[in-house]
Amino acid sequence: MARFFRLLLLPPLAALLLTGCMTKSTDLFGVSLPAKTLKVGTVADAPPLAYAKNDTIAGLEPLFAAGLAAALDRRLELVTLPKGKLFSALRDKKIDIVMAGMTTAEAQRHRIASTIPYLSSGQTTLVRLGDYDWLGNGIRYLTAPSIRLGVVEGSTADVWLKGLRPKGPVSRFAAAPDGVQALMKKSIDVFIFNQTANYHYASLYIDKGLTPGNILLTREELAWGVRADNDDLREAANKYLGAIEQNGDLLKMLKQTIPFYRDTAYSPVQ
Repeated sequence: MARFFRLLLLPPLAALLLTGCMTKSTDLFGVSLPAKTLKVGTVADAPPLAYAKNDTIAGLEPLFAAGLAAALDRRLELVTLPKGKLFSALRDKKIDIVMAGMTTAEAQRHRIASTIPYLSSGQTTLVRLGDYDWLGNGIRYLTAPSIRLGVVEGSTADVWLKGLRPKGPVSRFAAAPDGVQALMKKSIDVFIFNQTANYHYASLYIDKGLTPGNILLTREELAWGVRADNDDLREAANKYLGAIEQNGDLLKMLKQTIPFYRDTAYSPVQ
């Protein structure tokens, strides 16, 4: 069942939304859109991009949603659904746009149109600090028989790992927090998951000695999804992304919401 949330804006983020990215000007984009509610489909379980916090949805995607709604002079309505149901909700016109850490490859698989990417990311490792030098720097040791790996079952990391054909044991978990707990309990040596989430968990458990790897094992472009026939909204979203990249607000949003952002090699798409 879909859930509807008011938007959480922490004070530093709220300040950002009072800058250029909140300019109410559809004329700026040169796109004619009717004044109405912008229904943004998102998820509640993908930190730091979109996650439930104190009966609200926090993270980068709702911040984007607020900025786009304001730029188009629309009232924002966040609709949370399991990620797999967002695409059918979009096709059925129950939502206008998907903002949920979606990759361009996912959009293609579900036959929806994607905006220009806002972030280059991918799968990476999460390890204990003492193992960082040899397990946090690529795949060289990941295939060793003694290395115990963990992934979320059916995830992009799981598919990638099957292609790697590791010699050591592989644990498959129902959800990312289960894998993170296993890493802290030392029942696995490496947890492989998407980069932004691993940054979040590393910052959450930094006192437990977790740290993210610094090498992308895969490369994935994150974007938003719209219906294939909704050219006006896609164009407006692209122009909004272009505007906040040019005025520096995109970088501010990334730094505010994604832990370890400044300490890594990946960057917003230029």
